[in-house]
Amino acid sequence: MIGLLGTSLVSAQDVDPFESKFKEKPKFQIKFHAPEKGGEVKLTTRQPVHYEKDVFWEGSEDVEIEYQDIKIRADKGRYDFPTKIATLEGHVIIDQGPSRMAGSRATFHLDTKTGRLEDATADLGTTYHIIAEWIEKIGEATYRIHHGIFTACDVPKPDWSFYMSEATVTLDDYAHMKDVSFRAGTVPLLYSPYLVWPTKENRASGFLVPGIGYNSRRGAYLGLTYYWVTGRPTDLTTNLDLSTKGSIGLGEEFRWTPTPESAGVFQGYWIHDTQATVCVPPSEVPNGGDGPCTMTDGSLGVYTTRTENRWKVRLDHVSEDLPYGFRGVLSIRDYSDEQYLQDLERNFALASARQIVSRGFLSRNYGDNFFNLRFERIESFFATTVLQERLPSLEFSRRTSQLGSTGLFLAADSSLSYLYINRGPDLPRGTYGRFDIHPTLSFPWKSIPWLSVTAKAGGRWTGYTDSTDDAQTKFVGTSVSREYAEGGVSLVGPSFSRIYDADIGKFGKFKHIIEPRVDYTYISNVGDPQRIPAFDEVDVALGRHDIRYAIVNRLLARPSDPKKGSAEEIASLEISQTHSFELPQALTPTSVPLTTSKDGPVESILRLTPGSFLHFEGRLDYDIHASQFTAASVTTSVTWKGSFVNATWFSSRPVLSAPLPEGSLSPNTDQVRLAAGLDISKAFRLDTQLNYDATNQKLLEDRSLISFKGSCYTLFLEVRELRVPPNNRRDYRFVVNLKDIGTLLDVNGSLDHIFGP
Repeated sequence: MIGLLGTSLVSAQDVDPFESKFKEKPKFQIKFHAPEKGGEVKLTTRQPVHYEKDVFWEGSEDVEIEYQDIKIRADKGRYDFPTKIATLEGHVIIDQGPSRMAGSRATFHLDTKTGRLEDATADLGTTYHIIAEWIEKIGEATYRIHHGIFTACDVPKPDWSFYMSEATVTLDDYAHMKDVSFRAGTVPLLYSPYLVWPTKENRASGFLVPGIGYNSRRGAYLGLTYYWVTGRPTDLTTNLDLSTKGSIGLGEEFRWTPTPESAGVFQGYWIHDTQATVCVPPSEVPNGGDGPCTMTDGSLGVYTTRTENRWKVRLDHVSEDLPYGFRGVLSIRDYSDEQYLQDLERNFALASARQIVSRGFLSRNYGDNFFNLRFERIESFFATTVLQERLPSLEFSRRTSQLGSTGLFLAADSSLSYLYINRGPDLPRGTYGRFDIHPTLSFPWKSIPWLSVTAKAGGRWTGYTDSTDDAQTKFVGTSVSREYAEGGVSLVGPSFSRIYDADIGKFGKFKHIIEPRVDYTYISNVGDPQRIPAFDEVDVALGRHDIRYAIVNRLLARPSDPKKGSAEEIASLEISQTHSFELPQALTPTSVPLTTSKDGPVESILRLTPGSFLHFEGRLDYDIHASQFTAASVTTSVTWKGSFVNATWFSSRPVLSAPLPEGSLSPNTDQVRLAAGLDISKAFRLDTQLNYDATNQKLLEDRSLISFKGSCYTLFLEVRELRVPPNNRRDYRFVVNLKDIGTLLDVNGSLDHIFGP
């Protein structure tokens, strides 16, 4: 179906790089021009048989009849002038616009452009094909079919087809079919006594192709879908899912576009699930259950399978044309239980999600100022569930802009928030208010061409209506405030450069720039930081006093041919180090005994972008006091034609002030991530994602998708493994998409249930 307004309504938490590949939008789009009036009938043949003026005409070899947009060819033919009826035999072909009908015999009325063909075929546009005992064209774009097949594959032996005993198909309207069976080759797989299929180019009500599949937990299932155009700006899709193990699901999707700049979608799904995963007390499961879990009160539980009524709700709306220049966005996600994601979501990004985020905001830009009224609810799943809510938050910010004709620039951030937080058992839980204001003045000085100096000064005050105890385990009912002053200076330059003439690749001239930079930052210390309830980034800004030195090398290149673009940066190397005059404050103490050196590591960043096909970035941190590398990372992206490879390796080696207690987990980490998409041939493609913990030699995530694209169908096989507790799972998914029809088969389930753990 044709979608509503193309405004993006998908939140980041829903994004799955593989999910969009499975989806195929059904479409059936052929249009005819209205018949012209009048015109001459042109009759030609190699062997005329008989002609009687204004009565009839007959031809016996290579007969051709042309009238307006109709062209007819046959071995033999007769045309009656009074009735404008052509009677045809032998290799009959009737062309009209994008369609072609053919058969062994035909009777065709040129005036109404209707008729009947026997032993018939019809090519509707370049995509759809019909083979039938007879096809009767009974209207401008309406066909009656008897004992035939419908397919988007090459004929006469299609890979898939719909067989029907009778059908009436009106292009850009509906197809009404009786005794319909879907066939793979010659094997029938699915039957329906009656099927209404929308053939409109625009939205049209009707039943969609039933979905069939299999799930290892719920057995085989059948999905029935009805699409209803409820109005010009709205539509409703209803789904009924039936499974062989007793689960019944009912879903509704309602979409609306009240104005060209406003759109929304509501999705609700309810399921009577006979295979629901539930976390219960151990006493309720004598056999020990299916593994440990944490209950909502923080106590230890076990997983078991029970029958439960479960649901999900999703709502998205965007309005770009609200009064007085406001913009509104609403995104709501809610589930009956946490395990719904793992049990029922086919979107793997959702199934492995660690957060459920709902938010809405009403915002407006006014010159350099920005106002925002924000509502937000974030549910995070870690060792325990953490819930954070803004109910609401009124925010104001001013981007850096000049104050009148002075040389001063002002930037500001402020917010007034009513917050709720629940971090789990024995941690802060409750509601409180927070007011934050953070103005900053800056003064850029560029009187010397080769030197840029920017001075900054400002402050921050944050008030809380409640505070935590020193251990940050609970709220104590006492208000607290935090204030600090800040200042700093940034110097860039003096810059040195040199130009080189050299023909390397597509480039003919290069410019090397050396640019030193110094950044001095001071933030005064905060009193009692442990009493500040931590909610977001506003609360973690604490005292620091440091200076950062950097030397930046940049390499610019200009193409040999000026028509191929201007100069671009193809490489850069930055080396820097930060020295702290005082150790930064910490909101909470760390359990790892890290060193307390005031000199930070020497940091280096190398970036290479010699063309659109290659991007490289390498980072390396070296502690000069401990004489060891503390962090490193390499990110490489290579793209060619439709293929790509993205690889990332990052490593961390914190410097410890004392040995770790025996049995403690090492803070060292090595992670490798790989994402690739390769066109193996014209038909086969492989996409993969890997996340590997090299420190523990453990594969955390492995997803591979093999696609095969036939002439009129696409097959997908995905195998995915996730080994990040509590989401330890191995799944598979097999999908069959039919060209221009959509998804017919979707089989998914657990490999653990097939092959064991």
